[in-house]
Amino acid sequence: MSRNPYRVVQWATGSIGQIAIRHFVDNPVYELVGVHVTNPDKVGRDAGDLAGIPATGVLATGDVDAVVALRPDCVMYAPLHADVDDLCRLLAAGINVVTPVGFVYPTPRSAAGFERLRAACAEGGSSFHGTGIHPGFSGDLLPLVFSRLFTRIDQVQVRETADFSLHPSKAMQDALGFGRDPVAAVEDPAPLVTTMEAIFEQSMTMVAEGLGCTVERFTMDFDVATATRDLHVRSGTIPAGTVGGMRFVWTAWVDGRPLVVFRTFWKMDDDLEPDWGYGSIKYSCVIEGDPSIEVSFESAHHHPDGDEGYWGRVWTAMNTVNAIPDVCDAAPGVLTHLDLPFVRPRGLVRHRSADFGEPQGV
Repeated sequence: MSRNPYRVVQWATGSIGQIAIRHFVDNPVYELVGVHVTNPDKVGRDAGDLAGIPATGVLATGDVDAVVALRPDCVMYAPLHADVDDLCRLLAAGINVVTPVGFVYPTPRSAAGFERLRAACAEGGSSFHGTGIHPGFSGDLLPLVFSRLFTRIDQVQVRETADFSLHPSKAMQDALGFGRDPVAAVEDPAPLVTTMEAIFEQSMTMVAEGLGCTVERFTMDFDVATATRDLHVRSGTIPAGTVGGMRFVWTAWVDGRPLVVFRTFWKMDDDLEPDWGYGSIKYSCVIEGDPSIEVSFESAHHHPDGDEGYWGRVWTAMNTVNAIPDVCDAAPGVLTHLDLPFVRPRGLVRHRSADFGEPQGV
């Protein structure tokens, strides 16, 4: 068993990384020993300053070798896009990695990346786990858990609504394609949309193979809604007539029928054309079969600043962070949800410190 506290490094300090830093500092199960940043302006800044809490004494670095030299038990790797070279560098050095940016389950499209990760784990005797909120929980772990209640399953449908209007990242806005010409956005999807397609394939494959099936093919239907006025959101402006909402249907086909269906709606406002009438952030899972059920979850409380999307960022961060002890204590290798034992979050039942930081979308 790895010793406690688990010595951790936070890699990237965007909205997800900041949430993780605040937790690492507050939860005695962890010791934050390092922070890696990709923005040169953040190098040398205190982790607390980057996360909106008092100083921690841990200064950010942009040097991968400096992270390796710390010999942490685990890196929480949360950049906007994964770099397999960096991941393999960490794993080959014997450092465990958890991440919410993909590699949740192997597929033909992702086979080469997974093979490199496995080889690096074998070289370093380390473990790797990809997870998050979707994929990583609502679209795969949740339906697989509820499948235990069935005598027969016809279809799994997962529905996500995400409001990005108060999301702080301009890079995220651009990478998804908000503010683009609607025709161009559909004909030539933005880079992160293509990335999400590959990652959702992994998640749907996990569900299908978890149910003992083999996916024959994947399909994606994609359309957009336009802003009816200029939308002034936290990350910038979405001009009228440009993309203000996106709707996807991702499908995994088994035996000629749609077994796993992900329905995803991302929006910057409700004042869109067409008006699809979706609510705030929410995840629903509908499993048709015998008996059919529907389960859903959303925040039980409103965000104090109205940033309801903040809860989704917390869920993304914490489903990753809470797996760290079990990943560190597991045998080396690439570990999916089907490989890990039942994850037991550590240190969650504790008094909240005055320095923890209030819910925010900093």
